[in-house]
Amino acid sequence: MVFVRETPRLRFNALEPGFTPNTGLGREANAFLRFLANYLLPLLAPHIKYWSTPKKASRVSAEVLINTSGQTGIYYDENAHPMLGSSLVRDTEFQDRVVAETRALLSTIQA
Repeated sequence: MVFVRETPRLRFNALEPGFTPNTGLGREANAFLRFLANYLLPLLAPHIKYWSTPKKASRVSAEVLINTSGQTGIYYDENAHPMLGSSLVRDTEFQDRVVAETRALLSTIQA
């Protein structure tokens, strides 16, 4: 949300796509956990609140991206509905600190 304040002529929104098993994020896990993530958990995802599937997450992402309302600074949930982030995420001092620390870290990386 810092970017919303810094650059008002651009749109910045955030999306929480929900927990989406079978995306490869657990590829370093042991064989049993990989099996769960790739074969069993995807069957449960459509039936559990805050869980998603790659197909649903991509649909929601596209819906947020092509939104023509011109709104900025919106945090969307896994169903493309506006939501409130945590109190920490909404804290402008915390937002500014995260961006400043990230920029400081990135400045140490040689291109």
